[in-house]
Amino acid sequence: MIGSWLTYAQAARYTGWSVRHLRNLVSAGQIPVYGRPRVRRFRRDMLDLYLTNPNMAMRKFLLERNEPHGC
Repeated sequence: MIGSWLTYAQAARYTGWSVRHLRNLVSAGQIPVYGRPRVRRFRRDMLDLYLTNPNMAMRKFLLERNEPHGC
């Protein structure tokens, strides 16, 4: 079973896309990705949502990112 946090290579296998395609989506700000530039990770639940409803995934991602920490 694939863990909940995926690297570029794991996310590419999971989605059926190439790593290059994922990097292009990240560069364009079109897919939820977590971490700093050198340690990017994808959450499997967000990839699942993105594959079914990209707009909802991005809205949820942006809302999570803007929530104050410690709530």
